[in-house]
Amino acid sequence: MFKKIEFKGLNYDELDRYDAHDLKREKLHTFYQTFDFINLIKSWPDLIGPSLAAVTCPLKIKGDTLIILSKHASYSQNISFLSEELKRKIFILFPELRPVVKRLNFQTQENFFRPGGRTSEVAAGKPPAPKFHPQDPRYKILKSEADRLFADVPDPELRAILTSIYIQSK
Repeated sequence: MFKKIEFKGLNYDELDRYDAHDLKREKLHTFYQTFDFINLIKSWPDLIGPSLAAVTCPLKIKGDTLIILSKHASYSQNISFLSEELKRKIFILFPELRPVVKRLNFQTQENFFRPGGRTSEVAAGKPPAPKFHPQDPRYKILKSEADRLFADVPDPELRAILTSIYIQSK
């Protein structure tokens, strides 16, 4: 059973009552609070190379495993053959990961790597916007509203752009 250590009211004289295992667990917890995973993502092309960086990305650290997302299972298999060398490079650049990451695990998700896919919308924290078909009644209603709003715009190209923005924003 693990004891929860609260830092707010922690009296350093009371540290004797905690087991060493609990303190190690707490150090691991503080590691997860302080390690900047964004730096690992930014330096990923330097670690793995630009060609593989285009089809792979570190996803998260779960337990003692670094989970890497790949576009296809063949890329996962290719990197798994180089996992020891990759871990060595990661530990050189991020020595604080040495006691934490013991294994590399791979997940395949092709949608993540599609250009203009859901990644930009998910990263922005927005749900994906619904795509209306031109024959959809909702699209026709929005288009007629936009036509009324932008009827006084003389340039047809600008009017089309404004109409498109209006429909996408709804």
